[in-house]
Amino acid sequence: MSNNLTIILVFCSILLYGIFALYSCAQEPFVQGKRIYEVNCGNCHMSDGHGLGDMYPDITKSDYFTSKKTDLICLIRHGKKGSVMESVIMPANKELTEVGINNLVNYLNYTWGDGSISKLDDVKTALANCQKD
Repeated sequence: MSNNLTIILVFCSILLYGIFALYSCAQEPFVQGKRIYEVNCGNCHMSDGHGLGDMYPDITKSDYFTSKKTDLICLIRHGKKGSVMESVIMPANKELTEVGINNLVNYLNYTWGDGSISKLDDVKTALANCQKD
């Protein structure tokens, strides 16, 4: 009886480990970027990226994910004065590290862009060449 119990416990342990391993692999990609978005961007652009009308733009179909990828990195770091309402600005995110910006850009591209992956060197190069407003 003791051998059977041991075999059952070993089998259950292996089964639980397998379930845990599968769950770990199925996690959402770019979790760090998503968290950065929720803390720094989600209050204005909303969790679904649709924003608040003219005040905070819808980013889900933004050209920052296609033809202005370098500009997106600069926009995140340095912000921008609002074009619709002069009192509304895109705040600068000077506290975000290069790694944080890279994580955020990858989350944005995965969620609303073309799914392309930004590399840390791309972020460093873009930040070195930003034109500040």
